[in-house]
Amino acid sequence: MSEEINTSELKKSIWHNRMFIVICIASVIVAVGIFILLVNGYINKRYTGYEVLKEGQRQDAGAEKYLTCGDNFVKYSKDGISGVDINGKTLWTGSYEMSNPVVVMQGQYILVADIGGKDAVIYNGKHEATELSVDYEIKQADVSGQGLVALLLEDTSSDMINIYNPYDVSSKLLVKIPTNVDDGYTVCMAISPDGTSVVASYICIVEGNAESRVVFYNFSDVGKNSDCIVGAKNYQKALVTDAHFLSDDQVVLFSDRGFYVWKGMKQPKQIIQKKVRQNIKSVFYGKDNIGMVLETGKKKIPYRMEIYNLKGTKISSFDFAEDYNDITLFGNEILFRSAKECGIFRLNGVLRFHATVEEGIDYFFRSSKRNRYYLFNDTAIQEIKLR
Repeated sequence: MSEEINTSELKKSIWHNRMFIVICIASVIVAVGIFILLVNGYINKRYTGYEVLKEGQRQDAGAEKYLTCGDNFVKYSKDGISGVDINGKTLWTGSYEMSNPVVVMQGQYILVADIGGKDAVIYNGKHEATELSVDYEIKQADVSGQGLVALLLEDTSSDMINIYNPYDVSSKLLVKIPTNVDDGYTVCMAISPDGTSVVASYICIVEGNAESRVVFYNFSDVGKNSDCIVGAKNYQKALVTDAHFLSDDQVVLFSDRGFYVWKGMKQPKQIIQKKVRQNIKSVFYGKDNIGMVLETGKKKIPYRMEIYNLKGTKISSFDFAEDYNDITLFGNEILFRSAKECGIFRLNGVLRFHATVEEGIDYFFRSSKRNRYYLFNDTAIQEIKLR
């Protein structure tokens, strides 16, 4: 009898233990589910308004252009450049006289080049100006993370790509790359962040048809015996008009038919090719993603956005009707603006924020703080918080 009681109690104990485990597991599943719903709800929360947290007056005449630099800004015009904060306070200044200045930033270096002119100025982390003058007109400019300057120069007979170290007193010109006339007309070029590679795109006419030839240059020992050329590719049915390095060893090429990603700048290899049939309105990129805005041909929903990761996988694709003049990728958000409207898409296609600003919008930047952004109108710089 005693053995039967002990057996019965043992079974009850085992049953209670099992039920306890089942209840614990169910509770964890429910808690995780609720947590996921809360997080998903927060991530996909939609905002239609904002609160102005801080406002500073713009100290310019409206001719200046702005770039974001952390939570400060770079302001430049034909007469000079400066760093300013949210209050419009000047943090540093630099002066020059250029007809068509273009600013490129990489790390702590800020390059200003006079497109169509022969002068460039570079500022380092201490904001000390170093001037660079060349013998030919500048068509395009880029800068590396070490402050090396790449200039595409226009000669009477052909173009050339020169790499300079503006801080070298004895010899600023490091590499001179004469372009081959057979390669065609130089459209764009870019230098890698580490300053060891350059990619350039040329448009040439073959049997009456325009096509692109992309050439890869490397300044290490690999490229010394071949005029720095380590690779090339002809795109017969696409015009490559823009190039950007995603890292020291990876570059994206944008064409009128899609984009291409190359990797390995000593032995370059195309690893991604994405072609589209629709007209491309805009392209954008970040360290982890590449996006295109395509024209759908529909009046009510004129645009389609496609976003890819750097493995070539399409992570989202969605249609939208919001018109815009400018679109930029900041981390996991896509910011767009028009003359009086601005908005934010998440990478999954959720329209996180959309608002009409009657004062007008010149610029729309993201802050480093959560849910905070910067709006520029004709007279003021506002730090806003979504709500």
